[in-house]
Parts: sequence; structure tokens; C-alpha cells
Amino acid sequence: MPPRPFQCHLWPLLSVMAALALTGCASDDFTFEADLPGDFQLTGDAQYSGANCGDSASQTVTHHLFETPGHSERPHRVSFQVPLSTHEGGCRRDLSRIQIRLDGDSADLAGSPRAPDQAFATLDFRNRLPDAAQRMPDRGARIFDGRCRWLQPAPGELLMKERTLQCQASDLAGSWLEGSPGGSLQRDELPGRIVRLAIGMAPDVPATAAGE
Repeated sequence: MPPRPFQCHLWPLLSVMAALALTGCASDDFTFEADLPGDFQLTGDAQYSGANCGDSASQTVTHHLFETPGHSERPHRVSFQVPLSTHEGGCRRDLSRIQIRLDGDSADLAGSPRAPDQAFATLDFRNRLPDAAQRMPDRGARIFDGRCRWLQPAPGELLMKERTLQCQASDLAGSWLEGSPGGSLQRDELPGRIVRLAIGMAPDVPATAAGE
């Protein structure tokens, strides 16, 4: 049997461990991860909304959450902590959306209303999801798959002088689905969890095949 002094020191240690465990359960953020192809950069802007935040113009605020420092030559994973709420001016606002810009590092077209090397993914956050919606798994990350490809201009085409990036949701087999990558999440399932956007690359195709 260990000596009594050891037992006396053991209880404070267990109390600290229990307090740390409770603190972790009370986390108000989650981890966002993104698996990106080589040469891709990522930025994310979050909208926080509150129903009782004064006039309508101030009910929603946008914060620039994250941005990768530059383009990588190889596929890579990035990770960021995302707060689920924010308190400003005495008002609590909950995370409602993150718009994620995928930058494929191509040349910009002068005067183009939309950069040809950029596409978007979106995560929406709800108080409650429909019963049929996919939920957070019991363990591990909730993964949203997507694929990107470059649409190449046809030979002799005058209106499009640069390739254009196209990104859409996909399934685990790599088949294209309708809509941009991302999806909806239930806020109370997220504290301390991981949400991952997994983007793969598909072969280049002619721009005329974009709807196929």
C-alpha cells in the first residue's frame, strides 16, 4: 500500500484533471481543416448573426477568419480554430456561415467580374438540422468532399484567354455532385470537434464540357 502522503497528493491531482475535462466540454470553438491540392491557397470569411443586436444593419457581422500564407507546391492540410460565437457591443452573435475561397493560382483576366482562378465552398450553421440530414459522426471528423478541375479554352477561342477553375461537391468515389463543396452543420454538435473540407483535383477538360 502506498504511503499516506502519496494519497493526500493524489486527490488534488484528480480534481485538476476533472476540472480540465469539464473545461474542454465547455469549448465554444471547433477545428476547421482543409485538404488542398498543390498550388491552392485558401481564405475564409465568417458571418456571425444575432437576433437581438439592435438595428438590422448590425445584426450580422463578418470577420476574416483565416488565410493560408501562400501557394504550396504539394497537396497539404491546413487547420484553424473557429469560434462558434462572438460578443461585441454587449451582443452575442452565433456563427451562421463561412464562405471559403479556393484560389488556384492562375493569371487573372483584366476587367473580368470574377477571377478565373477562384471558386468557393460554403459551410452553413443552423440551430437544428432536418431529421434526414447527415450529422456529426460519433467520433472523428465530419468531412465534406469536393473536386476541382481546370476548364481549358478551346483552340482559337477569343473570349476566354485563361483557364477557369471549377469546383463542386463530390462523393467518396470522386463523382461530381450538384452544388459547391460544403454543407450544413448543427451548432451544438460542434464544440471541440473537427470539420474537414477535402478537395481533390480532376483532369483538365475543355470549357465546352463544363456541364458534363
